Amino acid sequence: MIDTQLVINYYGMQNGVKINFPDDVLVVNHVDGRDPQIEQWNISDKLRQPTWDEIYALEPEAMLYYARKNKLYELDTKFNEALENGHMTCSFGVEIDANNDALRNVGNLLLVMGADDKEMFCDYNNQFHELTRIQVELLQKEIIGHIKGLYAKKWSYREQINTLTTAEEVDSIVIEF
Repeated sequence: MIDTQLVINYYGMQNGVKINFPDDVLVVNHVDGRDPQIEQWNISDKLRQPTWDEIYALEPEAMLYYARKNKLYELDTKFNEALENGHMTCSFGVEIDANNDALRNVGNLLLVMGADDKEMFCDYNNQFHELTRIQVELLQKEIIGHIKGLYAKKWSYREQINTLTTAEEVDSIVIEF
């Protein structure tokens, strides 16, 4: 069944007219399977009422537009969550926070550490470990690598979303970080 309101809203956007439902346009959807009807079109001075053929022809494009818009919103939400709450197991087996705060904290620790110093480091599970400067430098590089990986994954998802040609294909993408 066609989502008439979404398609008409898209039609308005294409023509630079924001449509306020039900004030500008009133669409009645029938529960018995018949096509919906446009009961009122109160914006004739701004926008010509499309024919049903035009609405049906525009549906795939409109649905793709909204699928992309929704999927890109989901991508941004999940990316920001992963960026804010990221964690990983570092190369020497300790689970660590891997986000911008952790990167700043590790960088600050390196600023005060001498070449032969050891410092206490609190991991993701709130356990303390004594680390050498070389280990802290390694943590810094691994956190940077993790964050760069999140960005690469985001860009890959975004490219996929923007290249797919149907709403169904876009909706089928499962975004995981």
